[in-house]
Amino acid sequence: METGEYESPAARSLGKKVIETDPSRGYVKASFVASETFVNRSGRIFGGYLAAMLDTLCGHAVRLTHREPGTPQVTLELKTSFIGRADVGVLTGEGWVRHRGKSIAFAEAELRNAAGELVAKASATLKVGA
Repeated sequence: METGEYESPAARSLGKKVIETDPSRGYVKASFVASETFVNRSGRIFGGYLAAMLDTLCGHAVRLTHREPGTPQVTLELKTSFIGRADVGVLTGEGWVRHRGKSIAFAEAELRNAAGELVAKASATLKVGA
């Protein structure tokens, strides 16, 4: 099982740090560093970066459920809802597998700011063994 020791260059660029994993239920908790380079014209974190963080959480949660390490997967769909304000700083997220089949998995994720307020959430469909 993949435990999160290796992070992709994309995840590292988002400042991802794994806090907790539970492979038995396909769950991951991680923090991200939303830096000054992530802000939009309004001074808030650009939604595309939040979506990337959520995609990373969904993908990590699904990877935890693979029987064979290194099983390929790809996100087929990511639905993102932006709910609150995300500012520069640390964001904490959780991702979990909602349903896992042989070749398709469904996952969800949420991101919260330092005050614990929900800033964005997502649901994803992933193809496993892509």
